[in-house]
Amino acid sequence: MSPESLLLIPLFPLLGAIVCGALGPRLGRQNVGTIASGMVLGAFALSVAAFVAVWNGAEPAVAGNWFTVGAFHVGAGLVVDRLTAVMLLVVTGVGFLIHVYSTGYMADDPSPGRFFAYLNLFVAAMLVLVLADNLVLLFVGWEGVGLCSYLLIGFWYEDEKNAQAGKKAFIANRVGDFGFTLAVFALFALFGTAQFGQLRAAAAGLDPSALLHQGAFAGWTLGGALTLVCLLFALGVTGKSAQIPLYVWLPDAMAGPTPVSALIHAATMVTAGVYLVSRLSFLFALSPVAMLVLALIGGGTAAFAAIIAFAQNDLKKVLAYSTISQLGYMVMATGVGAFWAAIFHLVTHACFKALLFLGAGSVIHGLHGEQDMRKMGGLRKRLPQTAAAFGVATVAITGVLPLSGFFSKDAILGLALSSSNRLFPWSPVLLYAVGTAAALGTAFYMWRAFALTFGGAPRSEAAEHGHEAPISMTLVTWILALASIAALVLGLPLEGGAPIERFLEPVFAQAMHALPALVPARETGVPWALYGVALLVAWAGLAGAWLLYVGPGQAAPAKLAASAPWAYSLVANKFYVDEIYDLLVVRPLFGGARVVWRLIDAGLIDGVLVRGTGWFVRVFSQVVLRPLQDGDAQRYATAMALGAVAMLWLLLR
Repeated sequence: MSPESLLLIPLFPLLGAIVCGALGPRLGRQNVGTIASGMVLGAFALSVAAFVAVWNGAEPAVAGNWFTVGAFHVGAGLVVDRLTAVMLLVVTGVGFLIHVYSTGYMADDPSPGRFFAYLNLFVAAMLVLVLADNLVLLFVGWEGVGLCSYLLIGFWYEDEKNAQAGKKAFIANRVGDFGFTLAVFALFALFGTAQFGQLRAAAAGLDPSALLHQGAFAGWTLGGALTLVCLLFALGVTGKSAQIPLYVWLPDAMAGPTPVSALIHAATMVTAGVYLVSRLSFLFALSPVAMLVLALIGGGTAAFAAIIAFAQNDLKKVLAYSTISQLGYMVMATGVGAFWAAIFHLVTHACFKALLFLGAGSVIHGLHGEQDMRKMGGLRKRLPQTAAAFGVATVAITGVLPLSGFFSKDAILGLALSSSNRLFPWSPVLLYAVGTAAALGTAFYMWRAFALTFGGAPRSEAAEHGHEAPISMTLVTWILALASIAALVLGLPLEGGAPIERFLEPVFAQAMHALPALVPARETGVPWALYGVALLVAWAGLAGAWLLYVGPGQAAPAKLAASAPWAYSLVANKFYVDEIYDLLVVRPLFGGARVVWRLIDAGLIDGVLVRGTGWFVRVFSQVVLRPLQDGDAQRYATAMALGAVAMLWLLLR
């Protein structure tokens, strides 16, 4: 694969964004969608070529120089290794399907050019993120997807709620991005480079206990400095991948069009943090503290988000908290050293969660905007294609054998149980227990959503007259359903490891070598006991949800909520985390900003420097200068003469 072809992968969608944004109104609605989809399809074709090249042992790359400031040199190179090849197929493959789906979903929107321009720009930014050969260029893509997320979440900005959701996502991500920026500078201070290849070479064989004698970290141990760097990167991960404590932006992001939720908040952008940790696995492997923090954050997020999803009635909000929970699994996997399992779950999640969001979009489209599951029901008869595809995705995400979600989720839980961390010996048991509880919660709330949406009888006029989505939307959902099934091949527990584990082994070999205390022990044979637990959990969640929302126990949820209204209110209101943040963070910041505005902006700058300067000039002119300018020509002539005499005296003396 030539370097020029590699450059075209992000350039195709970037060109599509420019064309759709500049010429959208002139091109027409159908042409805009066709051009945007075609550009992503072109990027997908080139991504397949790059994957084939990597499969054959090559690593296509193109080098370039960006800028140099003193000793700080930043390149603009692109490179495709095995990890990048997998990410390219996910971003462009799922991205293309969502573009095609959007041509039907956004058929009546008045601004298709703007929508597809934003969508293409997002894909271009995400491709830069995964193709970059250094952290600075990766950060450009990282910020690019954040910008596009803001634009797409607030796409229908005429509604103040949507605009606020876009700002919330942008600001929450800035907190994490600040940590990312500090981490890049700290890495440069340690190693003098931000390029992945050079960082990998510098990290090989390092002794974490070595004492640093110069530079910004003089007096630190190398392990302590790397721990700080990794924790700063972890802060970035909590923002972009919606983990505790910065997860709060993602549920509100459902204000954007449903295809946006599928592309950005299920398949691509929110997995950027998982990709970052996997890309820097050789650094995280040197810090048991950072690994433990990631594992605990991921496990805690998986369980916490699952609990909140129990009491949500908005279909997209259920999927939003499900996304947060599944991202928690991925982050937990990176924290226990199961990097390949994290990427495997990333791939399977991209398929079935995109399908779930697009299926929800078909339901909302067929019910003319209705999103409350309490007003749905009986849609399996009115939207049979959507119901069947949504059912496949539900089976996959809940971990029912033999779909892909069973293998990817079970790989994470099994490797978490067989891992170790010298800082917290009980972490394997804790993480496995929390992850299994979250899996039970996933099975329950997803089958609850399926039962309320498609089971029973219609509970509203909208559900009574619901209709199936057009072929451009249903065809995409079935392709993703097939992908959700076929992806199981990647994780089959074969002799020597799962296929995707063996494929990604060269990428994570250095991390595995540096992680003797954290490397998950290789399973010998098939872990039938863990598989049995996973199946039991999945079927228990299904049975419980069906019994309570379709079967004879339908009155039980209402009675339970009435018997403990405080508990139901606590979960339904998301544990009041947003309100707590508003009280402890937002209001103090606004209050502090108002004080600063009063004292600095209005008082010092406007009052003293701006108005004060004008007042001083006016008073000085009135008191000193105006009396001298009274119109007496003789006085003027006398002053001029005296001045001339003074100048001559100075020159001639």
